[in-house]
Amino acid sequence: MSGYGFPTLLQYSRLTTAAADLKSRAEQARTEMVTGRVADLKSELSSSIGDVHLLRKAIDDVRARQDSATRALGRTQSSQTALTLASDGIVTLGADLMSAVGQNNEPSIDISATKAKLQLDAAMSAFNTRYEGRSLFAGDAADAPALADVDTLLDDIRTIFAGAADNAQLQTDLDFYFNDPAGGFATTIYTGGSGNAARTEIADGELVDYSAKADEQPVRDLLRHLSTIVVADEQSSFADRNIALTTAAGGLIQADSDIVSIRSRIGAAEERIAAADTRLEAEATAYSLTYNEHTARDPYEAATRLQQIESQLQASYLVTSRISLLSLANYLR
Repeated sequence: MSGYGFPTLLQYSRLTTAAADLKSRAEQARTEMVTGRVADLKSELSSSIGDVHLLRKAIDDVRARQDSATRALGRTQSSQTALTLASDGIVTLGADLMSAVGQNNEPSIDISATKAKLQLDAAMSAFNTRYEGRSLFAGDAADAPALADVDTLLDDIRTIFAGAADNAQLQTDLDFYFNDPAGGFATTIYTGGSGNAARTEIADGELVDYSAKADEQPVRDLLRHLSTIVVADEQSSFADRNIALTTAAGGLIQADSDIVSIRSRIGAAEERIAAADTRLEAEATAYSLTYNEHTARDPYEAATRLQQIESQLQASYLVTSRISLLSLANYLR
């Protein structure tokens, strides 16, 4: 008679439980083969799992700060590009206009005025530049444009010309318009916020301010002189037209130097952010190496283990299926 007893429900249950365990281990090995990471950190690391979680948090924190630094670098670079576009060629424009006025060369004056209009359009568009949907020169009102449209500005300057008896009064009125808090530039043209944009944290407690605003004095001066040239060229009946043109031409040359000072300020912040970005990358790499030492799994080893488990699982399924087909009649046969 056979030495084996009739398979019981308990034996069948044990086999199915073993198969379920093999299936779970196979899934774990499959995950480790794909990710290259230990699937069950708690079982694998035991008491040191807390340290690993702290490492993971440190990596995430550094990467988040590095992402902020990268975004800040993008904003500074876009700001530098905008400032270049806003002031491109204004020194040459100012010098050419002075020469044209000195020679009383009307065609050349008209050409300079046309260039001034094009540059004014470019400047106001540049100061309305957005990066990732946020205005670069609108201060703490990043969801709003920094400046109104060109036509509004030119219409205001035409009104100022119409009310000025001579160049002295014109300059006084332009001073009020562009520089006084109650003037038209502050109340109508600049549409950004009164405060600066938020600073970026590049290290614990270390914040960097890289913002520039379209209501800073160099920007006001640039827009003042460009718009004055455009409108003055239209004012053939204005007695001091040529004096106004010469004053604005000289102002453009100074405005270029003042815009460079803004670019230098942003450039200094850009260097700090770039240095912080490099430092954060090194820090994240160091943390990641330590984290990998604790959590990495060789995909080849995981694949080999998966193959072995699948062979065992296949055998387990075969035995279980055979037991399930046994009956008393088959056993007694």
